[in-house]
Amino acid sequence: MIKETITYEDFDGEERTKDLYFHLTEAEITLLNLTEYGRFSKFKDQKDIQEDVPKSVELFQKLIEKAYGQRLDDGTFIKDDNAKKAFLCSPEYSALLMKFINQEINVGDFIIGCLPKKIANKISLNSDGTVTIKE
Repeated sequence: MIKETITYEDFDGEERTKDLYFHLTEAEITLLNLTEYGRFSKFKDQKDIQEDVPKSVELFQKLIEKAYGQRLDDGTFIKDDNAKKAFLCSPEYSALLMKFINQEINVGDFIIGCLPKKIANKISLNSDGTVTIKE
């Protein structure tokens, strides 16, 4: 699970800060990769985004939609369709997307942060943007 703290301007012009949480289960990451014909596993960093911006943005939106949820005080993580729809129309989502576009958040680190620890611990990002999977 990864937490991103986002500062944004709400619809009334007030500055707010909110913690956003993202997580993918092993099944979700596998299905996402299979349904995207392996594109997800190739989507590592800003270099990949620049190579095919429209497809990368589309894939990134799917990632956020699948991974976004609300963390409750008891540690439970809930992925509710209505909450996702509201989030995707929110100023928080806009601020998050701008942080990616402005390269304030590394895409590869974000993706690895969304993964379960047992999977994330097997992956490392190399300086050239490639991925190494440890056995």
